[in-house]
Amino acid sequence: MRYNNTHINILVSYAYCGNSKAFTDYIVNDSRTGDINYMLDSGAFTLFNAKDKRDWLTLDNYSSYLEKYGNEFEKYVMLDVIGNDDKSKENYETMINRGLNPMFVLTMADDDTNYIKEAVKNNINICVAGGVTTKGDWLKKRFQDTYRNTKARIHALGFVKYPDMYQLPLASVDSSSWIQSSQVYGVLNYFDNGIKGTRWLDILQKKEKMSNGLKKVLESVEITPKMFSDKDNHKGATSIATLLNTIAFIEYQKYSKRNGVDLFLAANNVLQLKYIRWLVENNNKVTYKQWKKYRKELSSKHK
Repeated sequence: MRYNNTHINILVSYAYCGNSKAFTDYIVNDSRTGDINYMLDSGAFTLFNAKDKRDWLTLDNYSSYLEKYGNEFEKYVMLDVIGNDDKSKENYETMINRGLNPMFVLTMADDDTNYIKEAVKNNINICVAGGVTTKGDWLKKRFQDTYRNTKARIHALGFVKYPDMYQLPLASVDSSSWIQSSQVYGVLNYFDNGIKGTRWLDILQKKEKMSNGLKKVLESVEITPKMFSDKDNHKGATSIATLLNTIAFIEYQKYSKRNGVDLFLAANNVLQLKYIRWLVENNNKVTYKQWKKYRKELSSKHK
């Protein structure tokens, strides 16, 4: 396994990179620089929710991919079957028998404590599901009970709740909201001991006031009131929100690293990986105009 000791942690899914040599090659080369640390998800959740079939996403194909590239990742996740814990355990054992060492996934319905204890003997890192759909006390207790029973290094799937993620026995977490909140919901995020944000449309329609924290971030990337009022600057991959949210979550990663938790940002394509790296290399100190120019050039190269 390759572990790069950095706060820049990226989670990629086999559902996206597994059928793309270009994506895989970029991940491998990027990991070998030592600047970015990668974790590989099996894509089980994506497969479960997908409208388009991914017939190539099978246990055998995933295992073959790991046999070739598994050592380029800090850790990788078993291919579970959502809604079928027996089949999930069968998959896990098949992967173990092939000489692989995936992170076991404790699904929301699985309460087999003895099995989890045995899985931790193979790999001290395990995943606990539920963070995407459940944020309440049940999930917090789930993390606590799992740690108490196993002393595992827990990765909380889809759980980035501040400050709970630092108060619970978690080794790492992941987030896809860094990109979804901007491109799906139009939320302008900034980091201030946790992620805070407001929909740009609510500000323009005067439903909410712009916070001082958001004003400060907008000023830092040289966005004028006129630029902010231009709705074209709030659309697509070159939107103000996309820039602000990526900056915010990179700061969140730094903060998490200092507090003993590795925050992984879920990335679905090479473009996302490239602009994360670009912002890191520029230490998050860019202007919106520079960002927009860079993104347009980057997109044109990948057409």
